[in-house]
Amino acid sequence: MQIQNLIRDGIEALFVIAIGGMIWSIFTRTLRGKVTANICPNCSRPTSRAYPKCRYCGFDLPKDY
Repeated sequence: MQIQNLIRDGIEALFVIAIGGMIWSIFTRTLRGKVTANICPNCSRPTSRAYPKCRYCGFDLPKDY
């Protein structure tokens, strides 16, 4: 039973390190100003690059947007 606890604890530690690294990356990118919102060129509201149209005005977003 001891080895199973060690493996579980090791996996949990790896998860903590991975999540901490992601949070650190987000924090540093935000401080450097590299996190930006995508703005619809038609209505000037924030939109997602995942969808082909703006969810507010229905404007077809450019492919390279």
